[in-house]
Amino acid sequence: MRTYLSSSELARILQKLTRRLTWPAMLALLLMQAAITYFLFVLAQESELISDPVRFFYYNMVVVSTVGFGDFSPTTDLGKAIVALWQIPSGLIVFASFIGKTTQLFIDIARKNMNGSNDYSHLTDHILLLCWDEHSTNQIVQLILGDKKRQQRRILLCVTQDMKNPLPDVEEVSFAKLGAFSDTKELDRIALRKAQRIIIDGKSDDETLSIALSIATFADKNANITAHFFDETKAQLLKIHCPNIECSIDNSAQMMVRSMQDPGSSKVTEKLLSTLDGATLYSFLVPSLEKSITFGELFDTFKHHYDMILIGFSKHKNGQEMNLNPNSNSLVNSGFYLHYIAHERLDENDINWKEIK
Repeated sequence: MRTYLSSSELARILQKLTRRLTWPAMLALLLMQAAITYFLFVLAQESELISDPVRFFYYNMVVVSTVGFGDFSPTTDLGKAIVALWQIPSGLIVFASFIGKTTQLFIDIARKNMNGSNDYSHLTDHILLLCWDEHSTNQIVQLILGDKKRQQRRILLCVTQDMKNPLPDVEEVSFAKLGAFSDTKELDRIALRKAQRIIIDGKSDDETLSIALSIATFADKNANITAHFFDETKAQLLKIHCPNIECSIDNSAQMMVRSMQDPGSSKVTEKLLSTLDGATLYSFLVPSLEKSITFGELFDTFKHHYDMILIGFSKHKNGQEMNLNPNSNSLVNSGFYLHYIAHERLDENDINWKEIK
């Protein structure tokens, strides 16, 4: 009958013990090993090793990590016996446990990021992408990251499907798998209340509508929320219940007709919506002004001083009452949203409003 443990069995036992060992217990183990070693050196009268606490700490770490520089060593026979029979064996166990615990920590972090179980409740001012589609979600991420002057918000992809992180190589994107978008604990885990940008793109209009209605109550009232629909009636239904959510409607039929009537229209639209190539469409909020400014004055100043083309304005964040290509005498006031075309994003702080006459 075998009475000894093989190296692989011993490794498995140590691995299990390391997993159960908490970080406070790990620290206590390190301190206990160092304290016992120090006390034994006191008994052995190894004055050179224990006279300076920093020197002892350095020496002990060199020994237990098996680096062994040799610049310090015991001089007495008892001191050498302590090193051979206690410091090296105990140090190896403690150091191996520490390395195993640290390695397991990184493995757990990577595993949680892959299976979506991480806690993101600490995030603020982030972007939530709710639902996953291999083509559209990839494109959404590329377009967000293509905005070179965007605020560096963390992107959090949230799904309910049973899947692994589909974008593990994109550093700006984290992944969360939820049980349901109606679960308040899950919504707290993705910090829904602190998100400032939310995109809802379900696999069907019913799913998009359901998610939008579920999160509307808990989301920040000032957050920019957009939901994509194919059926305009579903979008209208959502607007009735959640007027602050901006709904985008699939416009493939309109684009086909416009391309037939005005060749190149589809390419113009593609350029205006894409952040990946050339000038595109942006918007910002007009800050507090001393007095109203005419659209014509803004148009001339924006074009000549900032190389941007002003195309219209809206009184509401979600685009309601949009006024495209208004009369030059139309007044623009504080709190309006200006829509413009430019090669890169500019916000209200980039504009010298006092120079506009």
